Amino acid sequence: MARGVWELSTLRLEDLRAALLRLGAAPCTETALQAAGFESAQVTMLCGVPATHALVVVDAVLADRRAHPPPGLDLVWSGPEAARSLSRDTAQVLRELFARAERHVIVAGFAFWDAQAIFEPLVQRARAVAEQSPERGLEIEFYIHLDATGRDRSMTPAAFFRHSWPWVDVMPAVYYDARTDDDRADRADDAAPPTSSMHAKCVILDEAATLITSANFTSAAHTRNIELGVLVRDETFAARAGAQWRSLVARGLFRRLERG
Repeated sequence: MARGVWELSTLRLEDLRAALLRLGAAPCTETALQAAGFESAQVTMLCGVPATHALVVVDAVLADRRAHPPPGLDLVWSGPEAARSLSRDTAQVLRELFARAERHVIVAGFAFWDAQAIFEPLVQRARAVAEQSPERGLEIEFYIHLDATGRDRSMTPAAFFRHSWPWVDVMPAVYYDARTDDDRADRADDAAPPTSSMHAKCVILDEAATLITSANFTSAAHTRNIELGVLVRDETFAARAGAQWRSLVARGLFRRLERG
């Protein structure tokens, strides 16, 4: 009975509740519900049911909505936009996320270059957390792409630690796609393109918020390119996304990169 009702927005559910209260103990009819502005497909299974009973169903759906609110979603954008924007700036969202970090941060990306300014707030936050809670600290994990061909010098371990994470007092755990090693070992033609890449881009904060974005971690992606993303404020989603990355490490699909 509640399936059709469940598809209504919360505002429309409130309207339906008001319509059922007006019906009192009378049975719900298709004519009465259509007169209240509801399509028959949305409320067809309420037809013939006393309005008082239908009200119990609607109240249960509303109570569930209050107990389990939908995740908060923000549109995140880089690049030119209209004067009256409905989005939040990618660089600003990242700075805010890093500044609020308390326990754990996951950063996954394809391209990292000239990114010291991007990660400086995260380093500062890690230092502050270490000072406040030396026994705990801020755990930081990176999941990065390495170029199996060796031709792209911006996608090497040396480039990552030189141009994106040069700090030595804050040491993140850095992981790379293990298929890079397999691809390198199996290559018969150095000119052939890689067979796979680690192309996901996201930031997961304290298993509470997740930024999913098209933007790489480069100055161009955060200042000049047009990039689109979404900030999801939902603990269950963030926990699942974090577990997804850690499961790849546990299965040996990502390997720890040691700083040379």
